[in-house]
Amino acid sequence: MTEDRTTGSVLAHVGGAAADWPVLPLAFLGSVAVGYPCLLAWAAPRRRSPWTTAGPGVAWVLGIVALAAALASPIDRLGEDYLLAHMVQHLLLTLVVAPLLVLADPLPRIIAALPEPARSLVARPWARLVRGARHPAVVLVVAVLYLAVVLAWHLPAAYEAAVLSTPVHIAEHLTFLVAALVFWWNVLRVPRRRLGQLVAGLVAVLIPALGEAVLGGVMLFSTTPWYDVYVGTAAEHGFDAVVDQQVAGAVMWMAGMPVYLLAVVVLLWRVVRAGGDTERQSPVPSVPGPSERVVPGARRASLDA
Repeated sequence: MTEDRTTGSVLAHVGGAAADWPVLPLAFLGSVAVGYPCLLAWAAPRRRSPWTTAGPGVAWVLGIVALAAALASPIDRLGEDYLLAHMVQHLLLTLVVAPLLVLADPLPRIIAALPEPARSLVARPWARLVRGARHPAVVLVVAVLYLAVVLAWHLPAAYEAAVLSTPVHIAEHLTFLVAALVFWWNVLRVPRRRLGQLVAGLVAVLIPALGEAVLGGVMLFSTTPWYDVYVGTAAEHGFDAVVDQQVAGAVMWMAGMPVYLLAVVVLLWRVVRAGGDTERQSPVPSVPGPSERVVPGARRASLDA
């Protein structure tokens, strides 16, 4: 994407021109995709189910593949000319990439693989972060901030700036991804056992689900184009900017519902598992003291939040 935007037929980019498949980003993402499963295989405790390693590894690889599809494929180029393609990028980052990388749960495993001095230095702040993230108010604030990021970038001025400027475009995608990672980590990975914490998690999922449904619905039923930049490209490519916007709104509306519904099901399942034992506390990551012996395989469990 460049400051001086060029346009061409959509048919020239659906198949993907060479410039639409950047070699260096794809090579970097490929290395990252392979690296984490290798770490999992190297650090996996013995006598544990293979799924302990395979599950996070598969989630990680799929997340990186989705990230490459969003940012290093022809979809990125098409996003300059078509609102629908730009919307697909956002949905891939927030509803596919972020939850998959969170389910891969890399940070505790990376901390566990560090040498002892570095592990001790990092594990205690991580434990405090996990403990603070369990508070119901924190869960709800994170959900509201995540929805605020989504809505703010869909304002016409911000959206058009991201299409026309490479630095703003990068900032847009970065904030989408970071906000989504924090949100999904706070909802899916932070251990919760108390009923109030689980209810807060359920409400937190509904906040962006309803907010994005409203935004997508308004786009779907709007008969006025929101973004002038796509009006110009629509005229050049011979399609209707309003139809493009309506389809993008429908995709946003329909794509998010299954993901958020699945998250609600997971949290409801945790509520059922918690049962009447609402006072039980989840283990907090800890670092063995100088006099404590580290049992093989226990280091990973103590850090896994």
